[in-house]
Amino acid sequence: MAIEYIEKYPVTLLVIIFTIIRLLIANLIDLGNDEVYYFTYAVLPDWNHFDHPPLVGIFIRIFTFNLNCNSEVFVRMPGIVAAAINTCLIAHLGNLIKNQNTGLIAALLYNTSVYSSILCGIFILPDSVQLTFWLAALYAMLRCIKATGLSDIHRYLLLTGLFIGLATMSKIHGVFLWLGFLGFIAFDRRGLLKSPYLYISITITALLVSPVLFWNFSNDFITWRFHSERVTFGDSGINIRSFLRTTIGQVLYANPFQVVIYLLAGKTLARRFSITATTSAATTSAVDATSAALLLWCSLPIIACTTLVSLFRDTLPHWSGPGFLGLMLLGAAWADKFIFPNLNNLPKKLLAGSVGLILFVFAAGPILIRCYPGTMSPKSFPHTGAGDATLDITGWEQLLPAFEKLRNDDIASGSMKRDAPMVVHKWFPGSHIYYHVAYPLGMRTVGIGKLEDLHQFAWLNKLYGQVSAGSDAWYITPSNNFTDPAEQFAGQFERFEKAGTITQRRNSRVARYWFVYRLRNARLTADQ
Repeated sequence: MAIEYIEKYPVTLLVIIFTIIRLLIANLIDLGNDEVYYFTYAVLPDWNHFDHPPLVGIFIRIFTFNLNCNSEVFVRMPGIVAAAINTCLIAHLGNLIKNQNTGLIAALLYNTSVYSSILCGIFILPDSVQLTFWLAALYAMLRCIKATGLSDIHRYLLLTGLFIGLATMSKIHGVFLWLGFLGFIAFDRRGLLKSPYLYISITITALLVSPVLFWNFSNDFITWRFHSERVTFGDSGINIRSFLRTTIGQVLYANPFQVVIYLLAGKTLARRFSITATTSAATTSAVDATSAALLLWCSLPIIACTTLVSLFRDTLPHWSGPGFLGLMLLGAAWADKFIFPNLNNLPKKLLAGSVGLILFVFAAGPILIRCYPGTMSPKSFPHTGAGDATLDITGWEQLLPAFEKLRNDDIASGSMKRDAPMVVHKWFPGSHIYYHVAYPLGMRTVGIGKLEDLHQFAWLNKLYGQVSAGSDAWYITPSNNFTDPAEQFAGQFERFEKAGTITQRRNSRVARYWFVYRLRNARLTADQ
């Protein structure tokens, strides 16, 4: 009975297995730098935020039950649930473009991509939410170009605008979907340019995204200026290091075994060979050229743009991540041609390698993060742990009880007042201090510094207020990101007292320290 169920519902089995894995890992490792930062979006919902649109924060608030369940698993739950939904979506898309077996391979590729399975499937990022709407938009587009009745074409055109709007409200990169769809229409379906429903669809997207525009209009277009500085070409010439880092990062995030599949599928498409299937009744003959063209239009522009920008500016490899979804579908259709029972050929080996690599990462990652003795950093005190990226997602639970005791002792002795706020000067590691210490203790958290350093904390100041002149505050700095408060807040407080040092140990060895300071007699006023 179990074997029959597995054979009948293999995608369901994939969803169950990978969801269990994600839940276990989400519970084993702490929130990362970006994740604790996006938690601040949930604390202070808005029409838009300094870095990104609001949907990731809204979904965090929903899945934490209005911030009443703030453990790592609940904060990450939007990404974990989305990954399960996306597995079903991409399987359905594979079935739509070719056959059921293609859908199963696409689902397997989705769950063995480091980007879609881990970065977006375990961690909570804007991409985690966006990928669901991105896949839904691809589905609506494909159904639109395959439809024969006008009512169906009109309905899927409108749904395309809806899903692209939601994808863009998750992350601004969603606009690449319209770039791809309009490019496809201009070259392959010019008749749609005459349809008023196309322009209504664009209007739907514009209406959904309009809060981002209105928010920026009220905030000096800070989001546009921030992102434009990240992608504007400067006068420094070609940046080979950035290009190599981004290109290699894209390959690693996509899973190198999958990249080989994409290249082989692309070679087939470039030669204008049909991606044929077996002749069994369960399959169709091939992926039609129109569907392949649409998927390429919705994939290659964002990948090419990210790679091009990396030639001149530092970029992040995951910016192009959504573009690989279309390649997954084309790669799955290509691989399906060669999947035969009892035949261990190259496509099967590549799929097995993809599965093996992700399972290795699933197993080795948490073990390394939680069990490595001490720190991998060669830095010495007071910069212990500097450069050790694993410390970003482990050990933070050791900080709260130690600081709470120190704070309570100071309150009991009259050395500090209970309402003394926590001060941060930068979004990282300030977001960690906020999520792991200040928020659980109900402490006000005040950002003091430049807007380009504070990011969302500049808006949180509207919630928590400022440090009153003459009052005291707390400041915590980790050794792996040490900042001397006497230098950082020079002239803003009368004096700086070291209140204590908290030690983080991993596998019985020192991994890093947290230095706790009392900032005395603030010289700041309400205009800080």
